[in-house]
Amino acid sequence: MSKQLPSGFMFYLVAGEASGDKHGAELLRELKVTYPEANFAGVGGRHLKAAGQDQLFDLAEHAVVGLTDVLLNFFKFKKMFNKVLQDLQEKKPEVLILIDFPGFNLRLLNKVKVALPNTKVVYYISPQVWAWKAGRAKKMAEQIDLLLVIFPFEKTWFSERYPKFNVQWIGHPILDRWDVHRAQTPWEDLPKRVMLLPGSRRKEISNHLPIFLKTVEDLSDYFNDFVYTILAADPEAEKLIRKIIVANEATNLNIEISSGYQLTHLSKAKLALVASGTATLECALAGVPMFVVYKTSPITYFIGRLLVKLEFLSMVNLIAGKKIVPEFLQGKANSEHLYQASKMFLESNEAAESMRRNLRDVVQELGQPGANKQAVIKISDYLKNALG
Repeated sequence: MSKQLPSGFMFYLVAGEASGDKHGAELLRELKVTYPEANFAGVGGRHLKAAGQDQLFDLAEHAVVGLTDVLLNFFKFKKMFNKVLQDLQEKKPEVLILIDFPGFNLRLLNKVKVALPNTKVVYYISPQVWAWKAGRAKKMAEQIDLLLVIFPFEKTWFSERYPKFNVQWIGHPILDRWDVHRAQTPWEDLPKRVMLLPGSRRKEISNHLPIFLKTVEDLSDYFNDFVYTILAADPEAEKLIRKIIVANEATNLNIEISSGYQLTHLSKAKLALVASGTATLECALAGVPMFVVYKTSPITYFIGRLLVKLEFLSMVNLIAGKKIVPEFLQGKANSEHLYQASKMFLESNEAAESMRRNLRDVVQELGQPGANKQAVIKISDYLKNALG
């Protein structure tokens, strides 16, 4: 059912990473159902553009990871930041929707609240202030009109500290990509396949894929009947993956590449080696056991360990409150560790089924499908009260 808005009403969406671009596109499509006459502008990636965003430029393709890369690209991001701010000042949207990407979006928020005090701000997918830089939450509570969170513990965290802050839990949008009641194939009946998910950003792929390739080389000497599938986020990621395979002299390995993968690909494997991030929840949803890997620059890792006070890195372990999937981080993120662990795991039905049961429990904690529909309902309710 559509809602009436003033003529020329504009939603301006800002997403700066591959996952945020996908979530933003799904949200935009739901907004267009409710507000078909509204205008939708902003910056994002190819998914938001395909969904109908009048896009200033593709911000998602410039995503970087780690402090080192941020510093190296400081002036490039400053230039893009200024372009976005200028575009906002020219368009004066009624609603600004910031999607994840806190390093950019929280700074943009500060400027917008001064330059455009009448613009309502919705933040979709909260910065992880519960993990680090908790002091940012105070300013968020002051500047954000509606915060939409995707994990239930986040609403509790904010409510305990800022009870007047308008925070709404909508469930996780990833649940809309999979039938959570779908029966799982018994692990022993699955194809002899290992999925490799090195990440969506160029730096992540460059850091993780060589480790995965050496692991595959060692596993191939032990198992002669396994297939290894690399899942690429998009065609550009696939190009980089093929380049790294050649550079590491791994073209003789039994490796496939799937670009623009779906969750159905993940469900057809016995194990996934996955860079920490949204992909860990995708693996959990598809019921594929996983080993979580993450390696970054020594400086970024050192500073991160000082700032982040969490026991685990992967979201599946954080939600479970215990280690249900192994984490191979920094110094432990090497092919020898991954080979030994993978070899033992792939020979143990009991270990695999135990991890799958734990992953199903994690999925239950994510809520119900329809997160983006819920997000639009919360936005509509807010606008009805705010606009009168």
